[in-house]
Amino acid sequence: MAELEKEIIGSWFEIKSNTEHLVNLRDYFKLTDKEIKNTIEKLHISVEEGIIEYKKKIFGQPFSIINSLNFDASAMPLLKEVANDINCLTYVILLQRLISKKAVKPKTSQDKEDNVIEKHYSVAEVGEIVKEIQDEIKEHPDLKSNKNVINILIQVQKYKKELESIKKIMPNLPPDKQENFKINSKNAINEILSKLVISYETLLKEANITQKNSKNIFETYDFLPIVEHLKKQAEISDKIKVTFNFADRERFKILETVRTLKAFEEKIKELLKKEYDYYHSVSLSEAGKREISRQFCLETIKILEKQSEAIF
Repeated sequence: MAELEKEIIGSWFEIKSNTEHLVNLRDYFKLTDKEIKNTIEKLHISVEEGIIEYKKKIFGQPFSIINSLNFDASAMPLLKEVANDINCLTYVILLQRLISKKAVKPKTSQDKEDNVIEKHYSVAEVGEIVKEIQDEIKEHPDLKSNKNVINILIQVQKYKKELESIKKIMPNLPPDKQENFKINSKNAINEILSKLVISYETLLKEANITQKNSKNIFETYDFLPIVEHLKKQAEISDKIKVTFNFADRERFKILETVRTLKAFEEKIKELLKKEYDYYHSVSLSEAGKREISRQFCLETIKILEKQSEAIF
C-alpha cells in the first residue's frame, strides 16, 4: 500500500497548490464538457437539501461499491466511473470553498444589466404572460393594486373587445374595405400587446430591483467558519478518487485496497453534519439552512455553466 499512499499524498499536494484561485483550480481539474454537464444535472436534481444533498449522494457511491464487493465482483467495472464522479465532487467542494471565502463573486447579485432588453413577443407568448400574471394574482391578491398589473389587465380587456369587434364587423364589410380594416385592426392589436408587454417588462424590472436591494445569503452570512470543513471534505474526496483509480488500474487485492476507505465513512458524515449545523446556526431555522444549501448549489451551477460555455 506504500505506492497508493504516495499517490494520495502527491495528488492532494498538487490540488492544494491550485485551490486559492478559480482559474488555477479549473485548469488543474480540466473537467470535460460532459463531466461538467453531468455535474450540473446532479446539482439541479438536489432540490431538497441543495449542496448537502448532492455531496451525500456522491459520497455514498464509493461506500455502496465497497459494500457490494464484499459479496461479488459485479461492481468492479464501476470503479473508474465512481472515481470520475468523486473527482467532480472534489472540484465542486473546492468551488464552494472559494465562494465561502468570497474569492469568487456570487453571481446572484448585479450580474445582469439594469436595462431591459427589448424583446418581441408572439401572441402565444403574450397569452403565457397573461396566464402567469393571473396565477400570480391568485397566489398574491395584493398584486391587483400594482399599476403595471392593472395596466396589463386593462390591455387584456381591450384585446378581447378588439377581437369581438373584428368578428362582428369583418363579415359585413364589402371586399374593397376589408384590407384596410385588417391593417387598422392589426395595428390596434399590436399597440395593445405592446402596452401590455411594456407593463410586464417594467414589472419584471421592479422585481429585479427589489431582489438586488435585498442582500443575498453570501452578503448576509459569514461562511469562513466552514472553509476548513470544506478543505477536509475535499481531501477525503480526493483520497477516495485516487484509491479507486489505483484499484481499477492495478487489479490486485481490489477489495483490500478500497476497504481502507471505510474508516472515512463516519468522518464524512460528521463533516457534512457540521456544515449543515452551521447553516442552521446562522439562519436560525430549518428552512433557512436548506435555503443556504440550495444557494450554494445554484452558485456552483452558475460557475460550471460559465465554464461549460468557455469550452466552445
